[in-house]
Amino acid sequence: MNQDNLIRSLLDKMHAMFDKAIGPNNRSEYMCQHNVSGIDWHFSLSADDIIKQNIPRAVAGCTGISKVFSKLATEAGLKHVVLTTARMADLNAAEQDRKSGKKERIISGHQIIAVYDENGKLRAFDPGLKELKYIKSDIQVGNIIKFRFGGEVVPHRITAILTPQEFAKVNTYKKLRDLYICGSGDKKKQDF
Repeated sequence: MNQDNLIRSLLDKMHAMFDKAIGPNNRSEYMCQHNVSGIDWHFSLSADDIIKQNIPRAVAGCTGISKVFSKLATEAGLKHVVLTTARMADLNAAEQDRKSGKKERIISGHQIIAVYDENGKLRAFDPGLKELKYIKSDIQVGNIIKFRFGGEVVPHRITAILTPQEFAKVNTYKKLRDLYICGSGDKKKQDF
């Protein structure tokens, strides 16, 4: 099976699982119904938690969807990485806040998957979409990807490229925010 067919097969398997998920397809309603709270709850979910608890895709969010896809891909032997991307507007505002001493704000982002092509170049796609569609951007830390959310184009900066094992350890908002602000590895804080 070629790489694209394997990815399509994994997307089909994952989305079929999410289509059978139980409970409200809204995070706040789901959390209320299941008596859970806090910003870290859905970040703390592992791929196994999401699968075993039949958690809906909108509740798991892009972080959870990427964790589930990454688990399925790893089990299938698909070599891949996970990209963390942060909204440019949020990064710019966070930098302004840091300079002025204001309280840290929430930064929104979007986690996606990338695979290497036959030439060793990364090709990224959003596992939250049911169809495989590669993103037409050069995939490296610092570059911009433009996602379409609700008809609006929203630029995001690639802030980190993580192995599946590294990404599985992202279990709090703070860890994700640190990736948004500082990237991964021993890099010093980047100025956005």
